[in-house]
Amino acid sequence: MNTKKRNLFIIAGLLWLFAGIMVMNVGIPFLINDDKIFLFGLLGAITIFLLFYIMIFSKYVHKHKNRILNDKRGLMKIWEFLDKSSYILMFFMMTFGMILRFSGLLPNFFFEFFYSGLGFALSLSGLSFLFLAYKYKDI
Repeated sequence: MNTKKRNLFIIAGLLWLFAGIMVMNVGIPFLINDDKIFLFGLLGAITIFLLFYIMIFSKYVHKHKNRILNDKRGLMKIWEFLDKSSYILMFFMMTFGMILRFSGLLPNFFFEFFYSGLGFALSLSGLSFLFLAYKYKDI
């Protein structure tokens, strides 16, 4: 199953955007319903967003953009929107996140700020991939 490079950006963008929305659907209800420490939760979410987007996800977007654009093939396999290390990271993050959430070891406040910020960072990364698909619509 081969596809154009532009389609890899679309696939990556939709996957990251979907993941971000799903994670935000966990965090934002906690954030909205917490009247007592809403401001702290919001500041925590902004901090997590900045840390994850700047230090991790934006670098992944850039890495995959360069890898895809520099590939000599005209068509690439549909699953090559990520490389092996990114699939491993995605698996680890999803598994660890589910274990953490369902273990009951952390209070809801943690998920309030952490999942809200992480979800926004993932979503912005997804939008970045979709922007790349628009920017490189001829490939």
